[in-house]
Amino acid sequence: MSLSDKVALVTGGGSGIGKAIAKALLAEGCKVIINGRNEEKLEQAKTELGSNVESMVCDVTDEGQVENTFSSIISNYDRCDILINNAGMAAKAKAHEMKYETWKKVINVNLNGAFLCAREAMKIMIKQKSGRIINIGSISGQMSRPENAAYTASKFGLEGLTRALALEGRDHGIAVSILHPGNVGTDIWKGREEIAEREGLIPLEDIGKLAITMLSMSPNVNILGSVILPITQPYLGRG
Repeated sequence: MSLSDKVALVTGGGSGIGKAIAKALLAEGCKVIINGRNEEKLEQAKTELGSNVESMVCDVTDEGQVENTFSSIISNYDRCDILINNAGMAAKAKAHEMKYETWKKVINVNLNGAFLCAREAMKIMIKQKSGRIINIGSISGQMSRPENAAYTASKFGLEGLTRALALEGRDHGIAVSILHPGNVGTDIWKGREEIAEREGLIPLEDIGKLAITMLSMSPNVNILGSVILPITQPYLGRG
């Protein structure tokens, strides 16, 4: 299926995975909106990605801001064909030492934010009788790392949300998927180069390629879930 002229929102699109997927969508001819909390980072990404990108400051945990974002998309484009739920955060801490505020913050961004964006997108997509949503999960949502309870729980929850939304969307021509990356070559590995070298990193371009593959399926086909990781990463057998 051609993605040319499709309207796509990428949350957390100012850097990393989000920016890489936005770049891949642009290459396919999509009209792309990136959002995030950091206006400076969004403007820098917009400069790098080109004039066909629109940026919107939005905290995905703020219901009003999310609603306003989708209202703006409808006002400007009259539709929303693709949502990439990428905004996320992590917090390393042992569960018995983790502050409740930290727990709530991670769950709020990774799960509640994804729900709010998906809810607003589906309202539009149901009227269109078409649309695709990709939630960016993690292999930590299948096999946890130590000191990673909040992030792991949020990504397991995102898997459940994906399945629920896919079930509710299928009668309306809406495909909902989850993409589980392993280690990705982003700035998160600064200061942890030894781990990155040992386990390997996925080039950001390959995340973009996989997202495009998932989005380009025939209208009646959905890749419900996908896992992408370096061959050298200890995922199989790490549990």
